[in-house]
Amino acid sequence: MKILILGSGLLGVTTAYELGKRGFEVIVLERNAECARETSHANGGQLSYCHAEPWASPTVLPKIFKWMFKSDAPLILRPRADMEMVKWGLKFLGNCTSARAEINCINMLRLGIYSRERFGMIMHDTAVEHDHGTTGVLHIYSTEKDFEAAKAQNDFQAKFGCEQKVLTKEEVYTLEPSLHHTNRVIVGGIHSFMDETGDPYLFCNALAKIATERYGVKFEYGVTIKEIRTQGENIIGIDTDRGGITADGYVMAMGSYSTAMLRNIGINVPIYPMKGYSFTINANAYCPTTSLTDGTHKIVYSRLGSRLRVAGTAEFAGYSQTINEKRIIPIVNAAKALFPKAEWGQEISKWACIRPQTPDGPPILGQTPFRNLFLNTGHGTLGWTQAAGSAAIVADIVEGKKPGIMMQGLTLERYM
Repeated sequence: MKILILGSGLLGVTTAYELGKRGFEVIVLERNAECARETSHANGGQLSYCHAEPWASPTVLPKIFKWMFKSDAPLILRPRADMEMVKWGLKFLGNCTSARAEINCINMLRLGIYSRERFGMIMHDTAVEHDHGTTGVLHIYSTEKDFEAAKAQNDFQAKFGCEQKVLTKEEVYTLEPSLHHTNRVIVGGIHSFMDETGDPYLFCNALAKIATERYGVKFEYGVTIKEIRTQGENIIGIDTDRGGITADGYVMAMGSYSTAMLRNIGINVPIYPMKGYSFTINANAYCPTTSLTDGTHKIVYSRLGSRLRVAGTAEFAGYSQTINEKRIIPIVNAAKALFPKAEWGQEISKWACIRPQTPDGPPILGQTPFRNLFLNTGHGTLGWTQAAGSAAIVADIVEGKKPGIMMQGLTLERYM
């Protein structure tokens, strides 16, 4: 059975690996010259399985309008004359209740924990080199209010299999000694010791190479997808700038660009691009060795071999991937305050991307109204975290098997 995968970011590559391993003939179409050149290229690097609090929550709702007018706000929702954004925004606001946030958190946590298991299986089978770190993620807080909210969230998530350890200020400094030099106030932390880190770009390209060599997966680069052709309840082909391609089944893994492509065939998915920024510097002895999440400023820090990756912000401002200095400078300044003895005189490698965000938080996986079209998209900031589990789920569905976890809240059905 021949499967065509649209997109070779984290979701496309892991799905190709899973399906290739199961004996499918797999072809991956990618418009760039290699894997992971867009959203997956330079993200925060955290495999944060225990990070399951959705953006849409009661704590965010009262802050949204205040954040609109702050260039350094962690989330900016800029009103646009864009009906798709208006529809998305209304759904987002509808999910900013305690009841909805709890349901979405449970669904994301279930997928996260399953992804941890599946990622471990991929690593056991391949041992791909990607600056893998296994010391967990340390969440730090600058205010008692933020710390108390985080502890309440931790107590809730513990009921569903997420084990984390609450730390005093002194224990935070013991776990990550580089914080002794900080100019910031730290009142406490939470150590997500189940979490991991790694470079998704290195991972994608290494896994694609293994999928090709072991299972015959073909990656077709420099191919622009123009249209999905349908007939009745089936997809009958893909039109590209290199001609038409047909297969028995198709997997949509085009991230933020899934929305327009699917809309053209009558499938409306509430996925909107959420812009994020990152920068990378060479790390010195005063940079953290444990990955950090600044819970107050919503910025993440990951040690990737000899590099330090810093990422943050969520900006809803359309499909532009250009770097807005007004948005990245606050991230750099926050990093300088947290780690003042890092080598800040060196060149900083900056990056911006758009992440496919659903209004409720979980991605959209599995079956569509077309019998041979499957979705693996809408992961927002958690594509790296959820990739392995999502790929296994979609591969199970393509294969006609029951997925490894309950699919409640993870499929297209919740929007229909």
